[in-house]
Amino acid sequence: MTALKRVAALLLAALMCIGFSGCDILPSEEFNDYDVSAYIQALLDSSYHDDHRAFIARIQATEDSAKANNTTTVENAAVNFCNTYSLSPDDQQMERLKGIMAKALLSARYQVKDEVKVESGYTIEVTVTPITTFSGLTGEFTSIRSQAQEEVNRTSMVNLGEGEGQQDGDDEDGDEWGEEGDEESGEQPTPTPAPTPLLKTATELYMDRVLDLCEQKLAALEFGGEDTVIVLDIRLTDQGELQLDLNQIDEIDRTVLAFSENGPILP
Repeated sequence: MTALKRVAALLLAALMCIGFSGCDILPSEEFNDYDVSAYIQALLDSSYHDDHRAFIARIQATEDSAKANNTTTVENAAVNFCNTYSLSPDDQQMERLKGIMAKALLSARYQVKDEVKVESGYTIEVTVTPITTFSGLTGEFTSIRSQAQEEVNRTSMVNLGEGEGQQDGDDEDGDEWGEEGDEESGEQPTPTPAPTPLLKTATELYMDRVLDLCEQKLAALEFGGEDTVIVLDIRLTDQGELQLDLNQIDEIDRTVLAFSENGPILP
């Protein structure tokens, strides 16, 4: 689990304790009546669909703390995507990637079933239809990398040739301007050099093209053929608090937006 995810886990654990218990010892009547599935539904809506209304109403959270659910989920998705394909975006490219992940998550498909009360607390089934659009892209990315390297090589060779020719021309022009200046005004004009465009490295160009492809794929998201069922195990502590292992939420995250170098992993 990344440091970012660990921080989110601690924050969410605190929120869940507040939302579920409301006091040190939770009376059995309140425990039996609490709509745990509604909380999970509100949490997922906040995290994926960027819809925080139910989450704020359920635990009286601030708007900023509710929005943090989506921010953290999007950031983790971007990091997981980069780790899957060994990508190294700069800060600007990373922001662009997070925007792509955020838009994809708005289409997340999941269904939260009613909680089942068990001796240890509750169990809740969450059924997810994975988004597989960004899975199995290794072949396409390899081709993009080769094209980016070839383009940078060609551009570098062309600029080198133009630079040599331009330098010779500047010397000749400079002599002509000098003579003309001496005859008319006696002053030597200073030619303004043309700005040299900054060339992108192969890595920068490669990452830009990867993001271009991902943005194109947003227009027609693909979903996995089979739904995945994840069972959440929510424990009731001796202090009357309900606790959820955030690794289970991480499992939902990775299922909702699936990344795999060689394509979707079938059940």
